[in-house]
Amino acid sequence: MTRTDLLQGKMREKGVTIESLAIAVGISRTSMFNKIHNKVEFLISEVQKIAIVLGLSDEDVQLIFFTLCVE
Repeated sequence: MTRTDLLQGKMREKGVTIESLAIAVGISRTSMFNKIHNKVEFLISEVQKIAIVLGLSDEDVQLIFFTLCVE
């Protein structure tokens, strides 16, 4: 399972769309899409906002945003 899969799974669990997450974080839908699909890195401030919106645990944040893996 990739980081993208983990993040999208958490989004589905909470009923959060790319659009609504982008609005909550304060970026465009296109920027959010690119970040979710590992084309652009998330800023720490964005990770913090996403963690709040999705109710992510510290472990979730570590797995999704800070674990090194090849996708």
